[in-house]
Amino acid sequence: MKNIVSVAACLALCGCATIFSGTTQDVTVKSTPGAKYTVTNTYGAQVANGTVGGDGAATVNLVRGHGYFSPHAYKMKIGKEGYTPETVDIQPGMNGWYFANLAIGGILGMLIIDPITGAMYTMAPTPEEAMLKPSSGETKAENTRKSIIAQARNYPVSKNEYTAMQVAKINHCMPIATPLVTYTSDLKEILTFACEDGRNFSTTCQSNTGCK
Repeated sequence: MKNIVSVAACLALCGCATIFSGTTQDVTVKSTPGAKYTVTNTYGAQVANGTVGGDGAATVNLVRGHGYFSPHAYKMKIGKEGYTPETVDIQPGMNGWYFANLAIGGILGMLIIDPITGAMYTMAPTPEEAMLKPSSGETKAENTRKSIIAQARNYPVSKNEYTAMQVAKINHCMPIATPLVTYTSDLKEILTFACEDGRNFSTTCQSNTGCK
């Protein structure tokens, strides 16, 4: 009986949320694809950083409060080369254990202890997973590729295209589409390919001598 009274007295004096939840909390955020992250607090100070694996998640231990009746709010910035960075807000809410003070008459815990320690708050990321999208640089490259292919549909067809393509590959040019065909004064064909690496490669072809 004495033990039960002692526990009840401790809860009333110490604060239920502080005892059962503590002053810090582990918060987990996933990222697709895996990426690097940094976490900043209410004041903009960095409090954590690391890397989320391709099939893993970032778990960070964060302080719940930063003053009397004042919760922390955090931001997790997630970034990966080639992708647009995303920010996950980690927002405070009320900890259910805080209201247990009402059940045991823990006025000190409700008005003093839990508000000071910050244990009265719980934190949740919104959303729980960051879905990174390819950056504008990749989008621009893809748009350029589509434009080249669309334009190439209007180019004249050359019987030397296959031979010219082999010459282009030998010269480390992987053609994106049909080449642009122009003609010299002596009726030789100049075939110009747009390459995967962004270069243009030209070769001169003649029916009886091939391409060079």
